[in-house]
Amino acid sequence: MLKYKRLAALLVIIVLQTTLAISAGGSVFKERSGEIILPGVTAAGINLGGMTPQIAEEVLRAKFSALANDSITLLAGDRQWKIPLEGIGAACNYREVVSEAFAVGHSGPFARRLSELLGSKAENTAIPVRMEFNREALQRELERVNSEYALKPVDARLVVEDEKIKLIPAAYGNEMDMEGTMSRILALQAGADYSVAISSKTAAPLVKDGDIADLTDILGECTTRFETGSAGRAGNISKASERIDGKLVGPGEVFAYNEAISPISGTNGYYKAPVIVGDQLVDDYGGGVCQVTTTLYGASLLAGLEIVERYPHSKPVKYVSPGLDATVVDGVIDFRVKNDLTSPIYIISSAVKDKGYVKVVIAGKKEGSSFYRIEPQVKTISPGIIMKSNPRLKSGQTRVLDRGSPGFEASVYRVSVYGDNEQRELISKDYYQPEPKIVEVGVSQGSM
Repeated sequence: MLKYKRLAALLVIIVLQTTLAISAGGSVFKERSGEIILPGVTAAGINLGGMTPQIAEEVLRAKFSALANDSITLLAGDRQWKIPLEGIGAACNYREVVSEAFAVGHSGPFARRLSELLGSKAENTAIPVRMEFNREALQRELERVNSEYALKPVDARLVVEDEKIKLIPAAYGNEMDMEGTMSRILALQAGADYSVAISSKTAAPLVKDGDIADLTDILGECTTRFETGSAGRAGNISKASERIDGKLVGPGEVFAYNEAISPISGTNGYYKAPVIVGDQLVDDYGGGVCQVTTTLYGASLLAGLEIVERYPHSKPVKYVSPGLDATVVDGVIDFRVKNDLTSPIYIISSAVKDKGYVKVVIAGKKEGSSFYRIEPQVKTISPGIIMKSNPRLKSGQTRVLDRGSPGFEASVYRVSVYGDNEQRELISKDYYQPEPKIVEVGVSQGSM
């Protein structure tokens, strides 16, 4: 019985001591904490302990008053780029920092606050001073840097050497990982090192070696010649040839010429040169691009491809027989050819300005052992003569105003040859209007 009385007395003493300790702790906590930040709480290396939130905010603002004069340094090996903080709206949310600092020992369960107050936790509490940015401005700056940093990939391509197709391997590039680099910048703290290593990723080429490595057969090729004296026209032929070179057309796909070379304008690298408009020659941007169209048309016919859309010129051209030309007008008239084979085709186009020729080769995988030849059948139409009286000329005297030109009716056939068998396919029938010869004839005044 005495044993139980002693145990009860001991429990009473423990309860009383615990109550007194808690009461004393609460009193001390209230007395020591007040409205100030606990000692040992820091932000950006500044000890905010003992400061009121208002004073702490003023101290932080003063420390970073010249923040806009600093820059972020993006690093990539031995290369670096500066991004001024002022240009991306860099700022610190000081009130949020101070609020977080003040919360140490002032918020949460009582036991935790008491522990923070009486223990050593507050002495090692560092509040991060994060920076905020204008995301759109930062994105623009990253894109600017990436334009200098990125190494563009190079597509695999095919060229013709010694009448054979040769593969030029692709090369992989690299570019900035925008999301990764942005995350690293957003994690920066004011007053710390503002250097950030660029996060990068591999940039793959659009055309890889395996996409074209087996397209080693010349399915069709065509060469046309042009005069080198017209710099504008030669430049346009070269530009259009560059634009269609390297185009890969999958099975069943349609290649549209205008889509590849447009817009035909001065800002897109084209020059003014003579073009056929109606029955007249006028200077306009892109004069000469139709010769590349025509050359592609010839190669496509010999490759046995399906011609989806093609229009002749209103007047015959000098570089091919009537019926073998193809004209285009930007946004109005196009040339389109379909790859109706079971494997891709690849367009190889080159213009040699100093030698005056453009060549187009259709590369692919030959299907079957047949080949094609093109047979144009052309009928010449006499231009006729128009006589006009001119009283200023002597009677019987003549003067040619326009020499005129003949017209043509052209039928083009594609002949598929397989051993001793031939199959003819009518491709087109075109009519080129003749232009009459115009002659002035002198008449006497009496005959008028």
